[in-house]
Amino acid sequence: MSQPYLDTGLVLKLVVDEPLSGAVLAWLQSRNVPIPYTRLVEMEVENTLCAKLFRKEFTAQDFKKARGIVQDLLMDGMFFRPKLSLDEVFLESLEVMSVATVKTGCRTLDLLHVVSASMLGCSEFVTSDKRQAAAAKTYGLKVILLGEG
Repeated sequence: MSQPYLDTGLVLKLVVDEPLSGAVLAWLQSRNVPIPYTRLVEMEVENTLCAKLFRKEFTAQDFKKARGIVQDLLMDGMFFRPKLSLDEVFLESLEVMSVATVKTGCRTLDLLHVVSASMLGCSEFVTSDKRQAAAAKTYGLKVILLGEG
């Protein structure tokens, strides 16, 4: 079975109840394969949770619960922490942005995820972002677009 990479927006939908949360969970359960939880994904998830707390979209209890869900997903083996050098990801991104970004308008963090997926040997890139999906295609990854964003 091929290794998928979920973009941060979809990872968040596993942690916080949002539109598409059910679809992402159903897709993940149907695949029954662990998802890479890179430091880049971790940083974005944590920052988003902190921002929700700051904006008072979350209570302290909601924040703690969301962080607990991440830990549960890691402990249950649904997420795994791969070894990946951010320095190498940044260098590779600098090399490919003249193609991927010029063709798609991909944002920096989105491109970093696409490059991370490729460097990890993932064959599928799962996202709800059309622009990021287009960048993943230019990088040769099979794209699975869940919903629209």
